[in-house]
Amino acid sequence: MSEERTLILIKPDGVSQGHVGDIITRIENKRYTIEQLKVINVTEDELRNHYIDKIDKPYFPDMMKYMQEGPIVAMVISGTNVIKAMRQMAGATMPDEALPGTIRGDFGRSWNAGATKNVVHSSDSVESAEREIAIWFK
Repeated sequence: MSEERTLILIKPDGVSQGHVGDIITRIENKRYTIEQLKVINVTEDELRNHYIDKIDKPYFPDMMKYMQEGPIVAMVISGTNVIKAMRQMAGATMPDEALPGTIRGDFGRSWNAGATKNVVHSSDSVESAEREIAIWFK
């Protein structure tokens, strides 16, 4: 087991629907440390850097629009095996596939068109976490 850091983004739908406190409570209940937290309106450059592997995907323009619908909450969370744990807490990427009890299962839902609005982002590896933290917390 190892101490890690991860990036958690509460996306515009999570913020606008009032789930910031619920999500932070889940993190604190697991006794992970919130090292940094900020509320921001994201820029196109930040999104392009964060989603660099998705820029050429057909859904990228919808994702950019979604992520700029309103403010997001960015957090650096640390703890033992926090990356795996936060991904489990987040649930499946598609909200209608996420189990009840997960963030996406409890607060997300599917929509007819546009980007997948799935409440949160969580880093998928130590390398991704460090790259993403450097983008959002310069």
